[in-house]
Amino acid sequence: KDSAILEKYGFDYQTKKGEVKRIVDALHPARLNLIVSEINQETPSAKSIKLVCESGYLPPFQAGQYINVFVEVGGVRTSRPYSIASSPTQTGYYEITVRRVEDGFVSNYLLDELKPGDKLSASSPAGTFHYNPLMHGDSLAFIAGGSGITPFMSMMREAADKNLKRRMHLLYGCKDENDVIYRSELDRITAAHRNITWDLVVSEPAASCKGLKGFINAPLIQERLDSLEKMFFLCGP
Repeated sequence: KDSAILEKYGFDYQTKKGEVKRIVDALHPARLNLIVSEINQETPSAKSIKLVCESGYLPPFQAGQYINVFVEVGGVRTSRPYSIASSPTQTGYYEITVRRVEDGFVSNYLLDELKPGDKLSASSPAGTFHYNPLMHGDSLAFIAGGSGITPFMSMMREAADKNLKRRMHLLYGCKDENDVIYRSELDRITAAHRNITWDLVVSEPAASCKGLKGFINAPLIQERLDSLEKMFFLCGP
């Protein structure tokens, strides 16, 4: 009986030859040809860069993953990994954020030379720094330093876009209170979603700074979190 059913409803798998490869190549292409669509000055030292694909299709990714961006600077071909800061729900572009570092070879090029319309090559999204619903629970703590905010922005944007009920608390360490990447958006997201909260910790505060000061250390973590029974993610320079 089973054989009769298979004979009736089966199909010739040879006709599907090559289809799996086409699907895999679409989801995980070896190289992406990207175009800079928009550049925004986030802080005095950082810019966000929106990248669209020449083919019109960007492969999906997990919030927290990164792409390797390939550039040629002064005849030197090299690459740097940048976390995707945009939400996985945003399928039209990837957003990366670049912060200036002293003698930064690639970062200074991207900040000073790149303009809308320029083309870049990148790898597909990769990396294991992302939420796993089977292991990580629903209570998460994020510890970020400087430009290390970018993977957490992707995670928090996704949670806000989907109205996820995961509890997220971000401890964000910055050197200067006036150089906090995504500050206004962090305030907006946390105001709209009670399960998402954040603290700014300034290591070199001005006299007028009224928030948390110093470095993120064990006593501060214990003070600001309601419990230590959380999954901790850490990212920083």
